Amino acid sequence: MTDSIARSRIETIPEHIRVVEPDDVRSLRMLWDSRFSPREIERVAERDPPLSLWNTRSGEYLIGGPWRHRREISTILELGATAGAIDLVQAYVNLSAQVGMRMVIVSEQAERRKREFYESTSFELTEEIIIYELVRVRAGAPRLNGLTFRSFDSSNRAMFDELLALDHMSFPWLWWNGEDEFHEYHSAPGVEIDIAYDSTGRMVAYTGTTRFRTWGHLDRVAVAPDLQGRGLGRAALDFAVMSLARSGARRVGLSTQARNIRSRSLYETYGFRRSASHDYRLYGRRLDDIRIGDAQPDGED
Repeated sequence: MTDSIARSRIETIPEHIRVVEPDDVRSLRMLWDSRFSPREIERVAERDPPLSLWNTRSGEYLIGGPWRHRREISTILELGATAGAIDLVQAYVNLSAQVGMRMVIVSEQAERRKREFYESTSFELTEEIIIYELVRVRAGAPRLNGLTFRSFDSSNRAMFDELLALDHMSFPWLWWNGEDEFHEYHSAPGVEIDIAYDSTGRMVAYTGTTRFRTWGHLDRVAVAPDLQGRGLGRAALDFAVMSLARSGARRVGLSTQARNIRSRSLYETYGFRRSASHDYRLYGRRLDDIRIGDAQPDGED
């Protein structure tokens, strides 16, 4: 957080709700099944800007952070609260606005509560995420449709800039990958990013995959918007699945937005089947309606 905003006193937040400092962790009333250890919460509390809060009266707490390493979107990672949950969420919304965030996202993967709970703090259903799985994967020669694939080189600045531009053209604002996200993602074990070029040398698509033993996940398939509908998405999908299969994957999963009809049709005709028990929802609140000093969200996209 900038020096102009004191960590322990946040405007518009009740006095008994404070930013979590490393020394506060021992006073938190930790969930028995918390995804965080005390040391991990201390590290979270040391981040800038600080995005975790606690109720000094009850010990209830909220652990927050950037959404997908985005500097303009925050997310709730864990809410250790019952009676004071709504107060903590509202305080977190105000804190996020004050440090310049444009939106707060809550994923049911991290925090699953009734829809009425989110509505009570002006969150709206933002996305329904559906899960697909290809249960039998066999290695073979991919049908590339004239594309040439190259491994992503994060040290190549021109390639990186072109990849960022392609990503932002291909996905809605909420799902953009920033530079920090790409660096973190690309450095993770089992991750491969492959970029597709057409016969003119233009970057037209890319895929991102993760493999862990015999399980693979298709994290990303992007095609330049002006070239969609020409079979390039299927070629990129085939390349990614065959690459996972050659590396040892026997099953491949993926997720997509329920409203993304084109992608769903592609996956289903390829052979992916719904795994509905793993579906989840995202709730979001835009912060344009909150005005705190100079830390106001930018205009709409």
